[in-house]
Amino acid sequence: MKEMNEIIFLLLSLIAGGCGYLIITFWMSPILRYLQIRHEVTSDLIFYADVISADNVCDELKKRHEARQESNRKHAAEMAACYYRLPKWYKWLLKRRDENPLVASRELIGLSNCSTEESAYSHIQRLKKALRIVQLDV
Repeated sequence: MKEMNEIIFLLLSLIAGGCGYLIITFWMSPILRYLQIRHEVTSDLIFYADVISADNVCDELKKRHEARQESNRKHAAEMAACYYRLPKWYKWLLKRRDENPLVASRELIGLSNCSTEESAYSHIQRLKKALRIVQLDV
């Protein structure tokens, strides 16, 4: 009887370990990646706030403007790619919270393409709405 209990305990331990591995790999890892990209987008909005347009600025700011464009495009691609790895229940939660990573990806591409502050401002506002970023004065 004792051997049977040990076998059952071993099997339950293996099943619990396997389930934990699957949850971490297929649920938590994509969610953490999405949250990391969302954080990086917010950080870049603040860091590159002064280089929306590259007109009449010094060479250093022109370089930062190009870096902003590249960063926005990279984050847009990563956000769209990681959205498809998110578990369905988390996508449902995002939809319920009015957070839309695909719209945010589209707005990041639009922001990287715009050259005037007026068009950039509208993209930033829609991006903030899509990612539910509040209290960001950019």
